[in-house]
Parts: sequence; C-alpha cells; structure tokens
Amino acid sequence: MHMSRFGETLRRALRGSVTIALAVPLFALLAVSAGFAQAQAPALPQYLATDKSPNFKDGKVLLPERRIRAYTYLGANENIIRQTLQRIVRQGGDAPGGWVYEWSVLGKYYEDRGDALVKTGPLHAALKAYMTSSVYYALAWFPRISSVQQAKAYEAQLRVYQKGGKLFDVPLEVVKVPYKDGNIITYFHRPVGVEKPPLVIWCGGVDQYKANHYRPIQDMLAKGFAVATLDLPGFGESRQWPRDPSNPDAIFAVLQTYLKRGDIDTTRISLYGQSFGGEVTLSAALRNDPHVKAVVAMCSGLNLGMKNSLAPGAKPGDKLIDAPLLVVDGTRDGFFSVADLMSTYQSAKKGDLWLLGRGEHCAVEYWPVVIPQMADWLNEKINR
Repeated sequence: MHMSRFGETLRRALRGSVTIALAVPLFALLAVSAGFAQAQAPALPQYLATDKSPNFKDGKVLLPERRIRAYTYLGANENIIRQTLQRIVRQGGDAPGGWVYEWSVLGKYYEDRGDALVKTGPLHAALKAYMTSSVYYALAWFPRISSVQQAKAYEAQLRVYQKGGKLFDVPLEVVKVPYKDGNIITYFHRPVGVEKPPLVIWCGGVDQYKANHYRPIQDMLAKGFAVATLDLPGFGESRQWPRDPSNPDAIFAVLQTYLKRGDIDTTRISLYGQSFGGEVTLSAALRNDPHVKAVVAMCSGLNLGMKNSLAPGAKPGDKLIDAPLLVVDGTRDGFFSVADLMSTYQSAKKGDLWLLGRGEHCAVEYWPVVIPQMADWLNEKINR
C-alpha cells in the first residue's frame, strides 16, 4: 500500500499536476541537524526575488537545453524536468509554483522512496532513489545559493547524498580538511577491491557542488580511482570564504590532508576541475607541486594574454605546467574559445586537447564516452 501511494504521487507529477501531494510544509521537510558548517556564511534573504533570479527571463522560467541534458545525465528524468518547468511561475515561496518548492518536492518524494526501500529492499533501488533525490534537490538550489530557502535545499541534498553514501559498494566517507578558520568538507569515494587506489581531487563549477558528481564518479571508480569532491571557497558549504579562481589554496589543503592517509597511493594523485573549478585547478597546476602527477581541465582555460589571465605576464606558447595536462571542451563554448583551449593545453610540457564536436560549455552529452576515456588517460599518465 505504501509503495502504491508513491506510484500515484509520481503519476500525478508526470501528468503535470499542480504539485505532488505532501501534507507537511516544505521547510519542515527540509529540516536538518544543526551541524551544518556554514555558520559564518554571508546572511541571505529568506527567498530570492523572481526578477533577480537567473532562472527567469522576462518573467518566464528558463532552463537551457544544455542544462536539461546535464541534469538528465546526472540522473533526473527528462520528462519530469520538462513537466515541472511548466508548473513553475516564480523563484521563491513555500507553495506550489515556486522554483525551489517544486524541485524540492520531487527531491523529498525520492528521498522518502529511498527511506522505504532501505527497510524493505532491494538496497540497490534505495540507492538509486537517493541519488535521484540528490539531483532534484540540486535543481532546487540551482544555479547558486542566494536565499535561505535555497540553502535548505542544499542541506537536503547533502543529507540525502550521505544517506545514499551508506549504500555505496564502499561506503562514503566524509573527511574534514582544516582550512583557514574552519574546515572544508570533502566526500571521499573509494573503488571496490583496490587496496591503495590512486586519488583524483575533483572540483566542480559555480553551480555544480560536491554532491553533484555521483554519475561521472561511477566511471572513475570503475577504472580503479578514488575520488574526493569538495566545495571550493565561495560555494556550497565553503561559501563563508571568498571565491577566487587564481587561488588554489583549498585544493592544496585537501591534498595535504589526503597525503596523510594510508589507504590511497599518494604517489599517484591527480586533479580534475570543470568550468570555474577548472580555473582553480589550472591555478593549482601552475604551482607545479611534485605530488600532482596529472591534471584535467574540463571546459576551462588559462585565458593567456587576456586581462583575466590566470598567469599574468605569460603569453601563448609559454611552457608553464610540468604535469601532463588534458584540456576537454566543446567547440561552441561561449566562455572559453577554441583558441584559449589550444593555448592552455600548449602551456603544459606534455599536453593533450580533446575537442568535443559542436558541444557547448562542458559538452555533457559526450560525458558517457569521455569520462571513462579520461580515466584511461589519467591511468596512462600517472603510471609512467
């Protein structure tokens, strides 16, 4: 009977009904423990005004097609995304029609489904439900945390990701990294059957925080890598510190903490960053730390010769990075030109450039093929 009610709820969502029927207020649904490490983050308004939200243009809800492709790849259902967008008429508010509300209701539905399946089984279905929930909660706070309501959605995403993490083949480990006056919270994912795996330190972009990467991480785990994800300063649980693409201190704080572990191969550590996270990762690569054996910059560049260059004074053609570097992006990225991508990979003593057809920024539609091949590239470089 319990599962039949779930099924009826989802059928109503797919029919485009006003909302999934839940009897308790949204903020009550999103309540979490008081241990959330953001006490010093900047104060936020309760709700973000619709006319100030990047999710609306000319009063109408907006989610670009490349974003729909991306969240479908991450685990959402494309039809549910499109149906939900039709119901959204404003950014905030604890009622049907709000951006945060509608996505959070979906997140809570799948979270409840996971909770039920943990008790009845099968556990693999519970894990799938939790990870699906995580994606919808991520849409609730997308593209950034600009209100208390969005912050609660992010807390809910972290809660459900950690619930799912208990069901991973190797359970997720939450690792605190000392940083300045607090801690950066990292999520440590480990592969099955590898005693001391190589490590990838994984940084997302301005709208892809540490619990958004479950799908690509599965491809990395399958290739024998361990992966540590984090929120860079300015974002997620690290937004109490200022963002700065030219400052990779947070990455090196994570590196130093993981170098002390006995359950990874500290001689085979790589860095991965996408979009803004790619810029910070490239800034880290410029320091040429001998512990870093390879670097991947996904949809990112050094901007050599430009005002916002990550290497002021350097010019295209200069050899700046000692570690092997892989630069990956679509040819229609509106943020990083092909010329910038080329000068970025050429800045490494050993660089490679993968251009992904007519893909836009990050070209996520190629990721099911590209991420496993990227893992192979990393294995090749770190095992030399």
